[in-house]
Amino acid sequence: MSSATRHTIYLTLSILIAWFWSSNPSLNIYNLQLTGALTLLYFGFKFFSRPSIQKTINLPSTIILNTICLLLVFSTGGIISPLFFLLDLLFFALALLFEPIQATVASVLIVFIFLTQNYHSLDTAKIINLFSLILMTPIAVIFSRNFLEVLESKGKIKVLEAALHETEAESLLWISRQAKPSLASVLNSTTDLVMYFNSKGRDLFLPPAIVEKLKSIQTDMITLYSSASSLEKAIEKESDKGKL
Repeated sequence: MSSATRHTIYLTLSILIAWFWSSNPSLNIYNLQLTGALTLLYFGFKFFSRPSIQKTINLPSTIILNTICLLLVFSTGGIISPLFFLLDLLFFALALLFEPIQATVASVLIVFIFLTQNYHSLDTAKIINLFSLILMTPIAVIFSRNFLEVLESKGKIKVLEAALHETEAESLLWISRQAKPSLASVLNSTTDLVMYFNSKGRDLFLPPAIVEKLKSIQTDMITLYSSASSLEKAIEKESDKGKL
């Protein structure tokens, strides 16, 4: 069973249980006590939970929050409750803490319950409240999806930053351990050859063009070595800025 299906089942059961409890005359007299107990249980979950298991207890704590809100609304007048606005906030919470589909399921079920209870006594105020629930549902879904996309984008940015730092570290290691030593070795060898040819002068039967070519290579190697050093310093500077 997928997590979305499991969440939907638990959410549906919590809504039906809250409605049944509030509709039963022998049980609704204990609404205040049940709400208080659930509130203590909710804060107990939040207080004693560790960050490592926060995601694991997100389901029961959200179900408890859902039940508390519904008990408050059902026990204070239902569709004409002064706490009716809690349902709008509840849909946003469900869409963010669960999946957006859970907000839709909760909205449909709660609207159906209110219609069943008030079918023969609908007036303007009740109809407005019902429409507010219906209209608030897609807003909550869109908001939650946009919020999740922002979080996903931030996650991708963090991954890219981590990859960039890793690339910078690898580049520094390559420059310091491979590139610069190799360039220095070639530069030293080229310099030795140039100095040797200059000291021998005309005793060596080498075309002047070859000697000039070696000097040109020596100059290019000096420039390349200096560029590698500048690149190493630039990467270190940017890496230090990123850490700050």
